[in-house]
Amino acid sequence: MGSSKIDIPLKYERVFLKKLFLLLVLVASVAYSQTEYVRSENPVYNFLERMESLNILPDYNKFEIPKTRKDISEYIAQISTHKIELDNSDRELLNDFVVEFGFDLAEINANIQDSISAPISLFGSKDDFKLFSDKEKYMYFYNEKGKAALFVSLFAGGEVIDYKHESLENKSAFLGTIGGEIRGTFLDHFGFYIRGSNGNAFGDREAALQKEELKYSYKFNEKPDETFFDETEGYLAADYDIIRFKIGRDRLNIGYGSNKPILGNTAPVFDYVSMNLKYKFFTFSFFHGKLLGNSYDIIDTVTDVDHYVAEKYIAYHRLGLNISKDVDFGIGEIVVYGERSIDLSYLNPFAFYKSIEHSNRDRDNAMLFADFNNNSITGFNIYSTLLIDDITFGKVGKGWWGNEIMFNAGFYSSVLYKIIPLDFRFDYLRIEPYTFSHRLLRNNYTNYSYKLGADDADPNSYVLSSDFIYRLNHRFNLSAGFVYSVHGANPVDEYGNVIQNVGGDIQLGHRLSDSETVHFLDGALEYKRKISFSVNYEPINQYNIAAYIEYANQSLQNGIKNNYFTFILSLGIKI
Repeated sequence: MGSSKIDIPLKYERVFLKKLFLLLVLVASVAYSQTEYVRSENPVYNFLERMESLNILPDYNKFEIPKTRKDISEYIAQISTHKIELDNSDRELLNDFVVEFGFDLAEINANIQDSISAPISLFGSKDDFKLFSDKEKYMYFYNEKGKAALFVSLFAGGEVIDYKHESLENKSAFLGTIGGEIRGTFLDHFGFYIRGSNGNAFGDREAALQKEELKYSYKFNEKPDETFFDETEGYLAADYDIIRFKIGRDRLNIGYGSNKPILGNTAPVFDYVSMNLKYKFFTFSFFHGKLLGNSYDIIDTVTDVDHYVAEKYIAYHRLGLNISKDVDFGIGEIVVYGERSIDLSYLNPFAFYKSIEHSNRDRDNAMLFADFNNNSITGFNIYSTLLIDDITFGKVGKGWWGNEIMFNAGFYSSVLYKIIPLDFRFDYLRIEPYTFSHRLLRNNYTNYSYKLGADDADPNSYVLSSDFIYRLNHRFNLSAGFVYSVHGANPVDEYGNVIQNVGGDIQLGHRLSDSETVHFLDGALEYKRKISFSVNYEPINQYNIAAYIEYANQSLQNGIKNNYFTFILSLGIKI
């Protein structure tokens, strides 16, 4: 979002972009869109978390993401009143976010409208469109105050992936993606969002699968010769300040830390309906979503093979309280059920899921959680989450398999803020045996067999992770991370058959034949270590360059040792 010396004649920019626009429409034949919610991957969330740690945003709730554009704009407006307290990097970063959310800022505060650069677009803008401008750029922009606002964007990207396993030669792949977004708001209360992308992978498939989203791409994985992959998100939302409704699909992140323990980034995106209430110190959140259950093939004499995927659902609600400007507390429930139609009992936001599970004859998997966040020390934020999958208090400490608990605690520090632009985070995650699994496979805490919560975290394990982020300037970040995990795996023979169930596999719950007693880290101990480095650079607004390097070392049961090296170079543009 810094200035550029490059100046391409306007007529050539228009000709090129118009041809690109028509080409993408003809090739993809799909409409794309952008929402009034800010996607969870947006770097503004890292910025807001830092502002919260500095006590500039005392009422910011980072437990649930994404936030609406209106919420983000109000936070930016609030931070702007503390601009003198920011370091040079964050002052410039704040200016970038003022540009990105300039239209929304002007809508919530007409007094600052004249001080914000208006967005430009190839179609529908009064100002000249410049491809290398630092203004917010769109393919099309329309606004009629109080009635409608519409934004259309296109994006394209490429990724080069180099992957090496110690027993194999280097493998490489190139991924190319094009897509678009449309977001719109009508009558100040109703918004919609559509996003879609198409891509192709060239080169080695195993290298291409180092991109997380390709691991659950149906076309790419189910057909060995297929190189095509696609993604889509979209929803309809209604916002009445205190209460909000939403139906659609996008990425939800729930939990504290970089490795979200409740809902993370390693499972497929799912569809859901949601409702959120917010009034001063009180918040209430609810959603009911559709997951993908177990899959298997049915042999049929007519269709040959029928691929069957069981129905599966998840419901969530949480009550949050801002006890003071430094302390947040939340309590909530989650329930997973499947292989039947939608249960109206769990569409009721204001009911206790555990009691409903009992009245439904104990067919489902209900969990209770509580979370805590404290920011009493400026620049130092501590947080924790306790989730109880199941528990019998009379058997606590006696090794009973049914005491299934997940505990997460960590801290985020920017205490050196006035000296050096360095942020540091440390997290500890412990998952007791059998937690998130279930005696009925359909009710385990997965989406199409992918864990819904934190990555690298299996039942009967603990994970230590740390992250460093150094801001060279507002558009150039360096980061490093380290993950160490110890897992008590179910011992298996040379053919992969389970010899003993110690609750170490989310896909295998407790069976009648399994021992009633199990202790933390029973089984075959497995160790995993991962070191990563990344560089993110945005030379011009909406043009991004990123590099990611990861080295992973695994010591698994039966003497198996693995070493992996991954390098990913990404380029992206959005207009």
